[in-house]
Amino acid sequence: MTSKKTTRIAVFFTHGVSLELWEQRGMFSREVTFYEELARELGEVCFFTYGRNDARFASKLGTQIRLFPKRLPVPNLLYAVLLPFLYWRELSQVQALRIHQLAGAIPAVITHWLMCKPLIVRGGFQWLTFARKQGASKLKQRCISIIERLSYRSANVIIHTTQADATFVQNRYGIHPEKIQVIPNYVDTELFKPMNTQKHPQSLCYVGRFEEQKNLFNLLGAMEGSQIHLVLYGDGSLKSELEHRAKQLNIHASFMGRIANEELPYALNTCEAFILPSWYEGNPKVLLEAMSCGLPCIGTNVEGIASLIKDGETGLLCDPSSPSIAQAIHTLFADQDFRNRLGYTARTHILKSVSLTQVIQRECPFYDSQHERV
Repeated sequence: MTSKKTTRIAVFFTHGVSLELWEQRGMFSREVTFYEELARELGEVCFFTYGRNDARFASKLGTQIRLFPKRLPVPNLLYAVLLPFLYWRELSQVQALRIHQLAGAIPAVITHWLMCKPLIVRGGFQWLTFARKQGASKLKQRCISIIERLSYRSANVIIHTTQADATFVQNRYGIHPEKIQVIPNYVDTELFKPMNTQKHPQSLCYVGRFEEQKNLFNLLGAMEGSQIHLVLYGDGSLKSELEHRAKQLNIHASFMGRIANEELPYALNTCEAFILPSWYEGNPKVLLEAMSCGLPCIGTNVEGIASLIKDGETGLLCDPSSPSIAQAIHTLFADQDFRNRLGYTARTHILKSVSLTQVIQRECPFYDSQHERV
């Protein structure tokens, strides 16, 4: 699909986030690939980031992506307010504004108010709900609620990755359902695919942050007495405690550190299965990527995961408790044919629903329709 008109869109990064941070977290290629494809379809994408050192990453961006890094050495909140004025000329030349995540809404909403540019608000998860579950202060929750309300009411189009998130926005903020679109995260199915690699026998892979949300202590508890090799990629505040707990339980666990997204397909393909035991999720990209690699996946029966896995068909669902996780692991590794069947069905499902091409084709019409109004 090719747009009839060239459209230039401004993408506002999440508050405080830079290309440098994407690189450090191994997210650079995954995030940039989406915008490179979007730019090919529309014309041009402009990145407005919070990185003072982001200029050194410009050569790694596609030719249709322009970079506008942080101009002043001031606190990020102040910079968010000043950004529309610092880049007034550049922003006046775009046809639409896109928020990468709601935490980056402030400069986008201000620009929308001042220039009357169409605003596309994207939320990858329920920001307010996550903040509550993570124990954020009442003041922070109030600020998030205000930002969400202003963003949603200002938006021309709202994109959420799950129907549950869309329904939450509709009910809490009184947004008309026709304004909200559900478009899941994409998977690069050409990168994340089954490979003819040697798998480590009896290996179970986890990829993600080492934080309370991910329920990793219960995962370790489920592994006690098991001969399964648990391979964990990632980092976080609980890493030392988790390593200590794994030693206490005498678990065969390998903590591999962070991994770049472009290296992840091979790492996933060296394991026999994947697990995401979280207490809650949004629309977890790593689970989609593991399914795209044809791995049989175990996920907890919680919001954000249960909508992706059809129990017994595209994966296995379990409760977040250690006994339930242990039972799911036992069920999966007891039957090779069952694992193969789950992995094949998972890959087929991803190809039909969330490939990069499909996601781009679902989003591009919003910019075309908004372009007509400019």
